[in-house]
Amino acid sequence: MRLCILMLTGALLILAGCSATDEVPVDEPETEEADQEEETDKSEAQESEEAADEKEESSSDEASNEENNQSNENADEPAEEETDEAAKETEAPVNVMADIERVDGYWINYSGEDDARSHMIRTNPIEYNGEQDYTVTTASYISYFYGDEFIKTNNYGHNGPHIIEKVPEADRIIVSFHPPEEDTVKLINEASDDASAGNELNTTPDELIGRGKPVEDNMKGTIMFGQEFLTGEDVFTGERIDDNGEFIEDESYYVTGALEYDDNEDYVITAPSYISYYKGRKFMETVEITSVPAYLPEVNGANYINISFHDDHILDLNIIELE
Repeated sequence: MRLCILMLTGALLILAGCSATDEVPVDEPETEEADQEEETDKSEAQESEEAADEKEESSSDEASNEENNQSNENADEPAEEETDEAAKETEAPVNVMADIERVDGYWINYSGEDDARSHMIRTNPIEYNGEQDYTVTTASYISYFYGDEFIKTNNYGHNGPHIIEKVPEADRIIVSFHPPEEDTVKLINEASDDASAGNELNTTPDELIGRGKPVEDNMKGTIMFGQEFLTGEDVFTGERIDDNGEFIEDESYYVTGALEYDDNEDYVITAPSYISYYKGRKFMETVEITSVPAYLPEVNGANYINISFHDDHILDLNIIELE
């Protein structure tokens, strides 16, 4: 009996020992580090996602701000344009002859001559826009020019103010007046409310009226020469013809050979130049052309011309014989 108990106790001890040996040990420290690494990875992934979201929001905000700024700029442009237009509309009228020099004892008569008269005063040339209204404030004479070419003189009688005639062929005017009007005469660059038009008492006769600026839209004719002529043997460099018909040295000028001219025909020149007129070999006169295009001045009896022109205009110069 005692032997059986001992054997049974030993078997139990052996079983207990085997059970303790087969149990898998739990490694607590390794499990905590793995959990921490897993939580760190999750945290980093979450931070990356949040950073990406913030970047997208930032980009979206920048794009939105740029669009808003562009919209504001576009909205400001019409306002600036309206401001400029308003400023133009509110510009005060100007007396365009205020700073122009005056010449005592002369006036521009109905033939366009600078006529000596002790009881008259005239201005020097004033720039003129033929599409704009002008008002002269007292009795005066208005003479219209295109460059140096006279067009006509209008007499604006007594008192004033008068809205002067529009002459689109002109680019300059001269105002002549009597000494009593010297302190009151003005030429205003608008049609004054208290002024009226059509008050010309007298004007240049039709046969003396100049043509002024040619109307290019209606111009038809024959071109007298081309670029081959201007760069050929019939054009001489380094000289021009003066007012006395003499050839003088001028490095920046060219002069053409003789060109046929008919005083019964109309010609238009396209570049500033000097035109020298001849009857055969006899020199008649030299005329300077400053405003172009321009009609050639008619010189009765001339049958040849020479053209002196600056080298800046070699590509612009031509003469058109009008139909």
